[in-house]
Amino acid sequence: MLAIIPGAFVEPDEEDLNKAKRSSQARVYAAGSTANILVALLALALVSNAPYVLSPFYQTTPIGVQVPEIVAGSQADGVLKNWDVILSINGSATTDTESLGKILNATTPNNTVPIVVMRNGEIKTFDFNMGYSATTNSSYMGIVNTVSYYPPKYPYVSASFPFYLIGSLSWIYLLSLNVGLVNMMPVPSLDGDKLAGILTRFILKDEKKSAQIGKFLGWGCLTILVLNVSLSFVIFPSFKFG
Repeated sequence: MLAIIPGAFVEPDEEDLNKAKRSSQARVYAAGSTANILVALLALALVSNAPYVLSPFYQTTPIGVQVPEIVAGSQADGVLKNWDVILSINGSATTDTESLGKILNATTPNNTVPIVVMRNGEIKTFDFNMGYSATTNSSYMGIVNTVSYYPPKYPYVSASFPFYLIGSLSWIYLLSLNVGLVNMMPVPSLDGDKLAGILTRFILKDEKKSAQIGKFLGWGCLTILVLNVSLSFVIFPSFKFG
């Protein structure tokens, strides 16, 4: 993970660590996951307050929904273009991604409605043939990774930068949180296994029983982790990584 998250991996000196107090050992083993979770919380706070983070260069109130990606062969393919900003659908303003979802839910599928978009600063109106999404039971357009559009304050500011910034922060949050939580699981070779061992030895005062409980917890959690991933492919056939 070092290539993705700087400082994500460190290797302590095992001999010196084993000689240290249990409280010191616990702090060392907890340090990595604690740092990951703190980074995740920071990224979440920035994403949750995106308008204020962007405020030096962008307006704090969104006026539409930006379209970074279009599904090939969908209703939007050939009508909309990447980085179009949807301003309204069927007369209802799409001021942000939340309002877009509500409008799609309220719009009759398989119906033609007028949509207004902003493309390279120009306002354009199209007659759009709505599709149907069986998963959400609502109208479908064929646009993905949408983001609320915050107008730039200055002409030299990129209109697409908020999408990449919010997307990067979201990935940092997701990766850091999951790395921190998984690393805290009492699974063999993870820091959580070492922490569980220190805790059980402190409570039971018996190395043999502590080792037995540690093995039970470790292999039990490892089984749950493997099943959690593998059963995703069985229960949700369309599930895939990436």
